[in-house]
Parts: sequence; C-alpha cells; structure tokens
Amino acid sequence: MAARKTQQETIPPTLSPYEGIRHLLLQIKQLEQHVISLPQNHPDVSNWGSTTKGILNQIFGQPNGEMHSKTRDFLYARGGLQTNILPYGGHEDTQRRYVLTQEKRKALLYAYVEVLQDLAPQGATPHPAFYALHSEIDLVSGPLYRDGRFAQAVLEASHRVIDEVKRASGISEDGGSLMNKAFGTDTQMPVIQFSCLTTEAERTEQLGVIHLFNGIAKLSKSMARRNVLFDDPSRAYEYLTLVSLLMRLLEIAQINREL
Repeated sequence: MAARKTQQETIPPTLSPYEGIRHLLLQIKQLEQHVISLPQNHPDVSNWGSTTKGILNQIFGQPNGEMHSKTRDFLYARGGLQTNILPYGGHEDTQRRYVLTQEKRKALLYAYVEVLQDLAPQGATPHPAFYALHSEIDLVSGPLYRDGRFAQAVLEASHRVIDEVKRASGISEDGGSLMNKAFGTDTQMPVIQFSCLTTEAERTEQLGVIHLFNGIAKLSKSMARRNVLFDDPSRAYEYLTLVSLLMRLLEIAQINREL
C-alpha cells in the first residue's frame, strides 16, 4: 500500500485585501510597461514572475503548505487567446506565445483584484490609476523591488533623494548638517525653500519638510547597518512612495543658490 502523503502546515495569508490590491496593481503596471515587451528569456521576466508568485502566496496563503489554486493558475498560465495556430519553432512563434501567456496572466491578476475589492473594507480600495513612483526612484529602486530585494530598494531610494538635495543646494555635506544647511534653521535662510516664509504657518510648513528630509537621512544611515525594518514588500513600497513625494517637492521648490 502506497504511503500516505504527510499533510503540511497551512500558511495563512499575510497581506490584507487592500495591500494585496495595491501590490497586484503594481505588478500589472510593471507587466504592461516593461515585462511584456521583453524577450521571454530576459532576467526581468523571471524576476517579475517570482515576485508576483510571492505576492500571491502572501495574499491567498498556502493551504496545507501548497500553492493556492489562484497562485497555481497564474504560475502555470498558458496563452490560450490565439485564433491562428502558429507553426512551432523560430523566434517569432516563441515570442508570440510568450506574449499570449503574459496577457492571460494579466487577465488573471485583474480578476484577483476584483475578488479582493469585494473583500476590502469600503473606501479602502485604491484608485485604478495606481500611484506611480517618481521616475528617478523607479530607476534606482524599481528593479530591486521587483526582484524582491526590498531593503536594498529602500536604501538606494534614500541615497537618491539625498543626492538630489546635494545637487539642488550645491552643498556637499551629509546627514543632519546637509539638511539643516539646505532647508534652513531658525537663524538661517534656506537654500531650498518650499514656501514664502512670511507667516507662522509657512515657517511651520518649512520646518515639517526639514523633519521629513532629516528622517530620510537618519534612516539611510541606520539602514547601512541594519535593514530589517524595510525587508517587507508593504513597508518598502510605502517608503518608496514617501521618497517619491520628497523628490517631487524638490522639483517645485525655490532654490536660493546665492545663499
């Protein structure tokens, strides 16, 4: 008599429906804008698939230690949308079948988003026009994030925004010294100015921005030694959105280089 397969422990979901929607929309966006246009053997294709599989495991869990049926359907999807049978062999045939497979995967991910929308608390579902990271942050951190290297993605984003403060201000120092000189103090006018500073509210706004940038500088220094805090897809992406906001604030700031 054949030995009965030992049942493994069920791994429950670790992402809420809202978080799951957010991550799936990001993966769909990466598929549409980058992955689907790549050759099927490009490393980014494999990285995207692995990251998406990991996200689906976190959304749906792993019953009895196995992949959930939705995760399995995504992973083993095959393009069944073509109407003309293509002869096997050759690059065009292989690439066409790859594109059809990715189109089917995209359809599955959108279907999973709809399922999660029914489960998410009312008002918590993100808008379909998903938040796009600042282009410079996506350039340095996007590939790392999609590869599952979340803490490294956060670290590189921190370095990028600090470098942008240096470039905009012309100040080559680091840490709190850089931020205080760039954004000013009670006794020093800022080189990078976000408001007119004529009212108490405007001065408070400038001070709040200083605290945000100072926080980035301090976190960057601590992450060089210990990065466990952001070794998680949800926290890492939220941090990337914060850094993207700071990059966009720098774009609209007044620069007082003469100071």
